[in-house]
Amino acid sequence: MGLFDGLSTGMRGLHAAQTAIDVTGQNISNANTEGYSRKKIEQQAAAISHDMFGQIGIGVEVTGINRVRDAFLDRQTWEMLGDKGMLAEMDVAYTRLESILREPSDDGLAAKMNEFWASWQDLANNPADLAARESVKASTSVLTDVFHSVYKQIEDYGLSMNNPLVQKVETVNSLTGQIQALNEKISGMEARPGEHANDTRDERDLMVRKLSQLVDIQTVEDPNGRMIITSGGNLLVGPTSSMKLETYGVERVLADGTKSSELKLRFTDSGKVFAPRSGEMKGIMDARSNVLNDYLMQLNSLAKSLVTEVNAVHLQGYNLNRNTAVNFFDPTKVKANDITLTDSILADAANISAAENGKIAVVSTFNPAGGIPAVTAPDLDLKAVNILYRDLVSGSVQIKLSDGTILAEGAGKDYVVDYEKGVVTFLNYARYAAGDTVSVNLSYYTTGYSGNGNGQNALLIGQLRNKKSMAPGADGEPTQSISSFYGAVVGRLGIEKNQNTSRLETKEYLIAQMDSEQAAIAGVSLDEEMANMIKYETSYQASAKYIQTISSMIDVLMAI
Repeated sequence: MGLFDGLSTGMRGLHAAQTAIDVTGQNISNANTEGYSRKKIEQQAAAISHDMFGQIGIGVEVTGINRVRDAFLDRQTWEMLGDKGMLAEMDVAYTRLESILREPSDDGLAAKMNEFWASWQDLANNPADLAARESVKASTSVLTDVFHSVYKQIEDYGLSMNNPLVQKVETVNSLTGQIQALNEKISGMEARPGEHANDTRDERDLMVRKLSQLVDIQTVEDPNGRMIITSGGNLLVGPTSSMKLETYGVERVLADGTKSSELKLRFTDSGKVFAPRSGEMKGIMDARSNVLNDYLMQLNSLAKSLVTEVNAVHLQGYNLNRNTAVNFFDPTKVKANDITLTDSILADAANISAAENGKIAVVSTFNPAGGIPAVTAPDLDLKAVNILYRDLVSGSVQIKLSDGTILAEGAGKDYVVDYEKGVVTFLNYARYAAGDTVSVNLSYYTTGYSGNGNGQNALLIGQLRNKKSMAPGADGEPTQSISSFYGAVVGRLGIEKNQNTSRLETKEYLIAQMDSEQAAIAGVSLDEEMANMIKYETSYQASAKYIQTISSMIDVLMAI
């Protein structure tokens, strides 16, 4: 090897040192850049074959610049981020539910139910006092208002979840589009031998990390360096394109008949329904469809039981107007969003039935003159049958045709009965004609009104607080009272919130651990980079000195 070959060796050393210093400077500059992976120069000794001496070194050559990163840790982190995103959105929903229910507090549903039951106890002690009845009416109005308010707040919160879901769909579409564009950039750059799209890969990994928080993903890289991303078997990013998502509205009918308007996801091009398995979008959809709707149904169950149980007792009692068979709550409104007092109670608190009923006596069957009344006047007045119509037993009016067919009582059926006024109204003229012979059976309370001083019925209603009427067990028998049922609902919310928070904290800890491990591998250590800079600077100076020495030797040779 001649002196001029030595110049080439020195130049290679200068080039390698310069490249190493450039890489070091890049690392130092991006020490605080999100998603940046430390770059490392790869170099090896260069040599040629000599006929006499065999292999002779001719310096160093840079074989590549690679990023230092653990791909397995990335995939684990992306999976954990999906779980974290889902749990975080669920945690927000549970926290919001707790703030809506406000338990325990003086304004919560539990406190207002306690006031409701207490007002009946007070009425039982002062049955002749109209003010005590007004207190029952007022406490009930407050209770129904709280039912309406809690239900509406939960319902409105569920509807408000549509906006962030739409925004996250737009974010997913943006990210998948960016990832697909970076795929093309990476494959184009790495198609040239020896080139690595290190910084572009960092940028793509950062986009994938953000995507993994929104929806569950599975990734694989093709031979051209393009990342293929799927979610639950559905393609999100392909080799040459990305799939777009969109939202669409559906109306869901819950188990109790409540209707819920929801947004779901599907692919824009194919229309195929998309159901994420984790991520923030999964958390939003589950919180709305499962958690919120479940608590709405629990509130509806509570309201229905309250209406049913109170009315069943109230119907049997007598009010100050000496009427019985009067509903306290409107029996047609049995959900938390519409529970209300009957018009008669709202109009006059004297219609609250505090007095006990009497014994039941069955009145003999009678046949109304003319049979079923005309369509134009479909009412049958029971007052003409028995002047004790005020004592009519609720649910006791039974109407039969001459062939023994029993007509069905109730709205939308064959007839309805106003037990307070003693009036039967026929409904089903499409099936039964006016003039058809019918027989009517009725029952009355024989002892009738027991006086203003009797509060036994109010006492019975107050005792419903502890009566087991909800949550049937395996044998079908109820296991909880109205109050204890709501207490269990609140308790379950607290337990579910704590469990979700615990799981979220665990995921956050694991992600922090994996990020720490990745940082130890891919992160930039300024101390290490400064040491490298000194090392490469010394190498550069040594290579320059080597070239200077060879140059001096050539000068000596040329001067001979």
